[in-house]
Amino acid sequence: MNYQEQELQKLQEALYVTLSELDRICRKHGIRYFVTGGTAVGAYFWQKILPWDDDVDVGMMRPDYERFAAIAQAEMGDRFFLQTPDTEPHTPFYFMKIRMNGSCFSEATFKHIKMHQGIYVDIFPFDKIPRQRWLERLQHEVLFFLNGLFIAKEIWQWKHCGKCDIPEPRKRGWLPCLFTRLLITVFSKRSIYNIMYRVQTMFNGSQLDEVKNIITKSEHLPIADIVEAQTVALGPLQVSAPRDLLLYLTNHYGTVRKDIPDEMKVSHRPEELVFPEQL
Repeated sequence: MNYQEQELQKLQEALYVTLSELDRICRKHGIRYFVTGGTAVGAYFWQKILPWDDDVDVGMMRPDYERFAAIAQAEMGDRFFLQTPDTEPHTPFYFMKIRMNGSCFSEATFKHIKMHQGIYVDIFPFDKIPRQRWLERLQHEVLFFLNGLFIAKEIWQWKHCGKCDIPEPRKRGWLPCLFTRLLITVFSKRSIYNIMYRVQTMFNGSQLDEVKNIITKSEHLPIADIVEAQTVALGPLQVSAPRDLLLYLTNHYGTVRKDIPDEMKVSHRPEELVFPEQL
């Protein structure tokens, strides 16, 4: 399902408002952040959110991530909700989201979960990674597996060993499904989250010079590019981005281009979209 033009414009306006609040809090408290993912692509090529995009992605190094988690809700007041595993027990996301109160962005995959379903900005933690490529890959694979368990506590995504909660079951054999079912029966959601945290942060005490969004295979960048971040235009805002934005994008995506093919223009088009009375 595609967006109507005015509908997408209004959604992106809501995203700018939410990102502006994040930026305000970070500037006030000296918290570093930087645009990531498709938002970084938009900043680099378009100086705005990608014309077809419907969310915003932001990264923070772990100390900044935890500082933001501790202060953001009090700073934001009642206009926004900081969604984390601590504030929203049923969230299937291990990372933070800022949700806009009075709105609804209900995606098919998550619509049955009893949680805040508002328009959101994603905030991902970036942690130090080892210099050994094999060890970095292992850290990613372990976290990816644990994240699957974390999500499975709220959503069953396969046709075996349970009722599938999503429209199209993901491909997975019967034995892996059984193994997943056994693990999520034995371990609580909090226990899985705590193990995920330890895997993500296991190298943070080391003298290493790169950080990564561990859940991804290649989204890494030098710490110096965050410490010495640049300010870039993103629509009506001036936001923080890695010093070498092209290097970050190349690490993450391999090939970076402005003329993205239509089949790669992916959005999260929700089943229900409601805007607050006032933006």
